Amino acid sequence: MSHVFSKKYGINEKSYLDPCNFTKDSYKQKQVHDVLSKMKRQIRNNVRDHTATAHYLNNHGFIPLWIMVKVLSLGMIAEFYMILKPEDQQEIANYYNLDKETLDIYLCLLANYRNLCAHEDILFERRTQMRIPDNKYHKILGIKQVDNEYLFGKNDLFALIIIMKTLLLEDEFQELIFEISYEVDVLDGKIKVVPTNEVLNKMGFPDNWRDIINIE
Repeated sequence: MSHVFSKKYGINEKSYLDPCNFTKDSYKQKQVHDVLSKMKRQIRNNVRDHTATAHYLNNHGFIPLWIMVKVLSLGMIAEFYMILKPEDQQEIANYYNLDKETLDIYLCLLANYRNLCAHEDILFERRTQMRIPDNKYHKILGIKQVDNEYLFGKNDLFALIIIMKTLLLEDEFQELIFEISYEVDVLDGKIKVVPTNEVLNKMGFPDNWRDIINIE
């Protein structure tokens, strides 16, 4: 995101804090103002607490966006993406072979679950109002459908796995699956009353969830 934006509009904070460089949609102008105000506040309050941002400010007199994103929350990253011009959103989404609307949904779900973790909320049976679009992973895994709607991987924890499969590098995703598999195996050795697959189903994981690692 920082690469695409900086290449087109410039590298210093005047570029990424200028409302002219964002969507012209009249319905989003308040959102543009709010997001940029949050970023200004974050720069003002936190910039000298981080080595990279402090270095650029002290030595170059400005903070490029690719450094600024290091101190933005995932929620702020999602909000920043939402106020970009449609053509800029699509150029970023192209890196992941997605359309801009799908990447928007992915970022919102990631931020939502990240906030739940940060506030120690319950993840186990969490379902979000927003649902990710149907994709090849639902189909190839043969996930069951009811009324033409997939039962798993739409607005649950397995939807996050699908998002990670799309956004992460292959070795990063493999490491993620290996770590989750280890924890599931540990859980399987501890619970006696309820089958592990029923626990996973409650979380939104289909029985063959590990197979996603082999899908190209």
